[in-house]
Amino acid sequence: MSFFRIIPVIGTLFILLSTYLFSTQCAAESLQSIVETRLYSHFTAKTPGSDINIVVNDINDQINSKKCEKFTIPLPDKLPSGGRLSLRVNCNEPEKWMVYVSARVDIFALVAVVKRPILKGSRLRAADVYFTRQNTSSLNQGYFTKPERLINLTARRSIPAGTLLTANMLLIPELIQRGDIVIIEIVIGSLSVRTQGTALQSGKQGEQIKVLNNKSQREIHAYVQSRGVVSVSP
Repeated sequence: MSFFRIIPVIGTLFILLSTYLFSTQCAAESLQSIVETRLYSHFTAKTPGSDINIVVNDINDQINSKKCEKFTIPLPDKLPSGGRLSLRVNCNEPEKWMVYVSARVDIFALVAVVKRPILKGSRLRAADVYFTRQNTSSLNQGYFTKPERLINLTARRSIPAGTLLTANMLLIPELIQRGDIVIIEIVIGSLSVRTQGTALQSGKQGEQIKVLNNKSQREIHAYVQSRGVVSVSP
């Protein structure tokens, strides 16, 4: 293993393109560094406010020494939310070649845990939960990182103290129905853009759904923020 660091997230980035273009020389920057940059950009946009730990596996010296002026690193639609993963790296110039690079991504965030026992049918209050740092790469989807998404939700069943809260423990209303016209919020640094879209899936608050951008006719994944509003960042 080489190239190890923990990088505190300092802002929100979003990349709409399905591929990421690099103009560089392998001699000036290692392929491992390029892959890490690609992963960091993706997971920074996906998990703002988290700490991201990326370890890119060693790459064959013969591959790493090849010159390349333009790389593309396409990300699969169902890229895991962390853990071990593999990416295909394409060199387009001056010669075409391809290599698969493996890496491990650990994402640390503050997640909600029950402070005291919660009875079935009870509504959650701010005093009922606390937040603790966890490696979310090893957690099932549906955990909570924002207190405002929990308050006044009803417990589906009794929940013991110390339990990490997940969406299947709570009764969460669907805020968006398939076919609804929605507002898509896109945040790139300090710039915020809003455009209209059509929901291709129903979704509850915090869930990721497919949305059609009505202007570009491009299908994207976005997170349900409130009734009629989705965001490309959670």
